Amino acid sequence: MLKEQSFLYKNFSEYYKKNEITEPPMPERREFGIGEYGKKITQRHLSFSGSREFNDFLQKTAPFYVSYSAAFYEKPAARPMSAKQLLGADIVYEFDADDIKTECKKDHDSWVCPKCGSSGKGSVAACTECGSPAKIEQWFCNSCLGEAKKQVFKLTEFLENDLGFSDGIKINFSGSAGYHIHLRSKKIHSLKQSARIELLDYLTATKIDFHSLGFAEEGRLLHFPKKENFAWAKRLASGLKKMIEESDSEKIAAIAGMQHSRVKAFLQNKKTILGHMDKGILFAYPGKKNREFWFSLLEHVLSTQKLDIDRQTSIDLNKIIRVPDTIHGSTGLVAKTIPMDCLQGFKPFADALAFEKTPSIKVLINSAPKFSLGSESFGPFENTQTELPLHAAIYLVAKQAARLV
Repeated sequence: MLKEQSFLYKNFSEYYKKNEITEPPMPERREFGIGEYGKKITQRHLSFSGSREFNDFLQKTAPFYVSYSAAFYEKPAARPMSAKQLLGADIVYEFDADDIKTECKKDHDSWVCPKCGSSGKGSVAACTECGSPAKIEQWFCNSCLGEAKKQVFKLTEFLENDLGFSDGIKINFSGSAGYHIHLRSKKIHSLKQSARIELLDYLTATKIDFHSLGFAEEGRLLHFPKKENFAWAKRLASGLKKMIEESDSEKIAAIAGMQHSRVKAFLQNKKTILGHMDKGILFAYPGKKNREFWFSLLEHVLSTQKLDIDRQTSIDLNKIIRVPDTIHGSTGLVAKTIPMDCLQGFKPFADALAFEKTPSIKVLINSAPKFSLGSESFGPFENTQTELPLHAAIYLVAKQAARLV
């Protein structure tokens, strides 16, 4: 075993000896999987008689990654999957910062071309020199994780206000790139996969039909949903009205793809436009582009309100996902459970620390952007030998950005 792996194993083991893992519920009905250094899943189809046996296993083996099934089974360790005898399943929604376009990526992400050796800052799909697929080195900060957190708030609003799901919602930091939302209400357990897909399509506004929501056409007349409408109709109507009320003509022209001078003249009638909305009508945009104008704005409102959920995680009944409150092997951070009333103030790089500052550890750092842990900032580093507090050393070693000296 490499020196770095031994170092992580020793510290992870100490964490599990000091911290009892109480997740997930009904562990005796779940399938578990584990991973090794640099590999998130190397073994699955594991099962445990209960929480005590599971914690004993963690203390003895200190796996780098620990995952569990959202599904629960009669025989969790059986193979093939059909032999497990599915009894029901939670739903898990996942939001990762790496799926969200943020400005901060150009500061902390980097890329390199395996073919020609070119490299640069930010995140690109292909090498800017030769066009070959680029290898991305991803890092995360409070800014991009904050964008992922916004998605969590939007989801809980959808679940509670649109769908009436208020019980059995559990949230945890993933330990690295985002957040996991677990729906464990009994009314979720028996949902068939088709119903889970339908639910996901609703949340992500997949194939949404503006006409069926009340934005119907009648000649040149475009109808606007009445105030008594709810769910997506209400969301889109409120968003469109707010755009007309608050956005300037230049922004609206850019969104609609229209000439600024014409949009500016049109918005001189803002009071009349809003009055027509209250009456259930979209005031006609001059010329032949009435439908194009309003539907472009609707598409923009939709893009800002729909959820960008990892589809595979939420509908695959065989998927296993990180056990809350265990350590993420690529960061050394805890997949911390977060009470809903604490989510707003949750700080991943402070509240999810698993280890203390002491002792100091000598490391050789290949490359790392500036990052924060706790109340301190570190880096940037490039081929640097230095001493770091324990939690920072674990973070870089786990990310394979540093070696022990």
